Amino acid sequence: MDFKGEEYLSIGSYFLVIGTLISALGETVQGSDLNDFNKKLIRDGNAVQALGNSLQGFGRIKLTENTEEESHFYGIIGSFIQAGGNTMNSAAVNLEIVNPSASATRINALGSSVQSIGAALEAEGAANREGDYFNNLEVLGSSLISIATMLDSAGILIRDEMSLHKRLFLATGGWLEFIGASIGAYAINKRDAD
Repeated sequence: MDFKGEEYLSIGSYFLVIGTLISALGETVQGSDLNDFNKKLIRDGNAVQALGNSLQGFGRIKLTENTEEESHFYGIIGSFIQAGGNTMNSAAVNLEIVNPSASATRINALGSSVQSIGAALEAEGAANREGDYFNNLEVLGSSLISIATMLDSAGILIRDEMSLHKRLFLATGGWLEFIGASIGAYAINKRDAD
């Protein structure tokens, strides 16, 4: 079965929405007895996001078969960088569940920073394409993801697990990332439908 580039982008966008929703729920649910449950949601949500970003990277590669637009290059690199960041997050959170340590927390924060860079590159790629309304929405969605993952990175580095600042950074970042992924999915799927 051979998918077209647009189909990879569309399927990947749905995985991103699902993954960011799972992660956002993990960032929001509170309670010391739910700590491992939260972390498992965050771990699994990031794994789903990594799959979605990878599918989008493959979709963008397929789209470049007929063109050499520089905007596709930014999108390809950005998608795979985000997938790498999500993978780092997922692995680091799994380590935090099994054996909490400062190094696992730093890897987790780094993963979110890597995601932010990838999302910014995707936004740049979308901004450089010949634009329409849906391109602008895709830029907005990727930009929100970039901001959200930096908030997430900052929240991860706050040591006090029950700190209001930590909870606020993580929940805001998680839900902002979900909103960005939803806007991006809407733009990708509406553009392909037209």
